[in-house]
Amino acid sequence: MAGGILASGVSGLLSAQRALATVANNITNVNTEGYSRQRVEFAARTPDATGYGFVGNGVTISSIERSFDTFVTSQLRSSTSSSEQASEFNKLASRVNNLLVDADAGLMPSMQAFFNSVQLVSESPGDNVVRQTLISDSETLVARFQSFSQNLADTRSSLNQTIQTEVNEINGLTTAIGDVNREISSAISNGSGNTPNDLLDKRDQLVLELSKYVSVTAVEDGSGALNIFVGTGQAVVVGFESRNLLTMNNRYDPEQLEIGFAAGSGTVELSAQLRGGSLGGLLNFRTQLLDSAEDGLGYIAMGLAETFNQQHRLGIDLNGALGGDYFNSLGGSTPQILGNQNNVSSASQIDVSVTDVNQLTGSNYRLDRTGTNYTLTNLDNNNTVLLTSFPGGTETVDGITLDLIVGTIANGDSFLIRPVRNAAQNMGLSVSDPSSIAMAVPVRATNALENTGSGAISSGSVTNSAAYIADSYSVIMADTTSGDADGTTIGLMNDDVATANTLQYRLMINGTAVYTQNEGDPLLADQDALAAQINLSTATTGVRAYVDNVSGTLYMAQDPRSALPFTVTEELLDSGAIALDVADSVTGYFGAALTGAAPSNTVTYGGVADSYIVLDSTGNTEASGLYTSGDPIAFNGIEASVSGAANSGDSFSIVHNSSGVSDNRNALLLGALQINLTLGGGTSSYEDIFGSLVADVASQTRQSEISSKANNSILQANLEERASIAGVNLDEEAASMMQYQQAYQAAAQVISAADSMFQTLLNSIGR
Repeated sequence: MAGGILASGVSGLLSAQRALATVANNITNVNTEGYSRQRVEFAARTPDATGYGFVGNGVTISSIERSFDTFVTSQLRSSTSSSEQASEFNKLASRVNNLLVDADAGLMPSMQAFFNSVQLVSESPGDNVVRQTLISDSETLVARFQSFSQNLADTRSSLNQTIQTEVNEINGLTTAIGDVNREISSAISNGSGNTPNDLLDKRDQLVLELSKYVSVTAVEDGSGALNIFVGTGQAVVVGFESRNLLTMNNRYDPEQLEIGFAAGSGTVELSAQLRGGSLGGLLNFRTQLLDSAEDGLGYIAMGLAETFNQQHRLGIDLNGALGGDYFNSLGGSTPQILGNQNNVSSASQIDVSVTDVNQLTGSNYRLDRTGTNYTLTNLDNNNTVLLTSFPGGTETVDGITLDLIVGTIANGDSFLIRPVRNAAQNMGLSVSDPSSIAMAVPVRATNALENTGSGAISSGSVTNSAAYIADSYSVIMADTTSGDADGTTIGLMNDDVATANTLQYRLMINGTAVYTQNEGDPLLADQDALAAQINLSTATTGVRAYVDNVSGTLYMAQDPRSALPFTVTEELLDSGAIALDVADSVTGYFGAALTGAAPSNTVTYGGVADSYIVLDSTGNTEASGLYTSGDPIAFNGIEASVSGAANSGDSFSIVHNSSGVSDNRNALLLGALQINLTLGGGTSSYEDIFGSLVADVASQTRQSEISSKANNSILQANLEERASIAGVNLDEEAASMMQYQQAYQAAAQVISAADSMFQTLLNSIGR
């Protein structure tokens, strides 16, 4: 009996000792990250069978378990990954946002200062001091664009370095997880199936560390190993082996790193599939914010430089010379085209240029050849355009012109086109001499003092410097007539045989015969001949004719100017005063169908002009058309408009402006560009585009901040939940220690009692 008591006491003593050791282990690991509280599971030893029943044999330790919940652990990994992603995105987004909205170093203050200087020049166009201030503010604006661009480029470069670092960290963790898998499997085999709790904690902590970089899925196999998957199911740990991620160049842009995964004999790009963790935050930031920020900044730089240059080229400077580019021209030099590294045709050369900045979208594009089709896809909205002229000729889409210069494009080849990405970086100032700033307009327009109508001409402007021809032009207000001549049918007289008449055609203006043609005389060959006949009598009739041979129109106007109407009369006569036959006929040079029955026709033209004709200094016709008050009159790259009621014969002069000293008209047009809707197909100004960029970055920054706080709250809740399950509570452990100390002491008393009984037995035998 004493032996049974001793055995039970010893088992209790040893069990309490092991339990105290476990409590001690818990207490000493209270600050160990990832440690799970362990507990001793006791079980009664197999009892001995006796005739009067089963007698207990003490206690044994069935296992030492760790406090662990699979669901909570999975949730903790997920929330850790989400929190790290949101935090990383917010950190990077905040940098860009702070850069854009900085009141001192931001882009908007520099742009405002630039246009303020344009306004000052418009107020004092001949002052070289304010012109020099404009150049200084222009240099500051250019430097600000370049600085912004460099900041974003540095951010992109830093992203590449961080991506490389984090991929290395991920690979180190997956290797460590594979090694721990091996240790766990070996420990389970050598430990009769018991779980190595500390190794399991170590592995869980490694997986949790991995989830800080990327979202993971963990699946345990039958051997106790934990298989780890990322992305869309790519296994980075299988059993004891790890499979490394790698960095690779973007298939279009060798300066952009992507995440790859070895699959068979090739490599699969995973960047678009990876989610969560700081790496997911980096990739999301790059695609969702950094790309759009760089493109948005480039869009504004391209729009400002090109539209300002266009207007500046339409002016003249203080030396009377036509303006050139104010900023560096970006339309031809900035657009990037990057071939896919897998393209078959490596020798093809495609020229991409911005030819209509107003139609630019600020988006990037992909050029593809599929079979015999060539398509251009907008990567922002995935709209695809089938190209019909390219590559045999040039083709323009959204203001971008494509031209295959050298080589061919093979089936399956593709190219990435970035029209504006580098515009801010390439921006520069082309003007350095204050006198070369073209703030005047090359033409001046004036009303003739003798005009009798109320028409007034605008100051005039040049709309196309390449087409502009410097000369003195006259805009004559006139009436459109039906006057015509062809030398064959018009003016040809038909003498009916009934009476032998000698037919005669007579043209009269204001009652004065200006042209007489007898039967058999040569016909007037053309409108110029008709006008010449009319103009021989201008001094008498007070009417002058003008011809536009391009439109085939004969105009007539009062000369000298007059508000009174004038008449055009056509007559069919017999030169011998013999009565006309009814069938005698002629089609007059002003369209009247004259016959013996109706031998005369008069048309009255009003004193108010209905047309205009533009003559150069030699009298050549440059343009003509119907007059509508306020409508533009355009010719030779010049545009002006006449408003009001202009009388026939009223004239206006448009002459070359040889000096821009006191002329601020182009300065006003340049200043108006600040608010004009020059971009987005006429829907947006520079400030609209910049405001949209700032709003988008601010919105994403704010959303990421909210997301970061929300995900961090979830993470803290999951950490607290894990701590409540697996964390070491020192109060509880102190209580357990006292409990096991008492058990230990009690077991020792049992052993002491057994010893006393045994000694008593020995003593009784010894007597």
